[in-house]
Amino acid sequence: MDDQAVRLNRIETKLDKLAEAMTLIARVDEKLTAGAARIDRLEYRLDEQETDLDKVKGIVGYNSQSVKVAERFVWILISSIVGLVMYGYRG
Repeated sequence: MDDQAVRLNRIETKLDKLAEAMTLIARVDEKLTAGAARIDRLEYRLDEQETDLDKVKGIVGYNSQSVKVAERFVWILISSIVGLVMYGYRG
């Protein structure tokens, strides 16, 4: 009966090691799942930021065209005023 007790002890030791390994595998799996969820969330936020950036690019393009037109109008206005002043001093 002594041999059977030793054998059962070895089996119990192996089962304990197997249980520890399963626990470690479960922890690693949880970490991987959490990491994947975090990556999915970051990808979603990045997609939103790309959409917002595209909108901002469109607005900036429109604003730069508006500023160019306004700047040209102001320079035409200034040139006209200078021309009128010089025309007034001519006589």
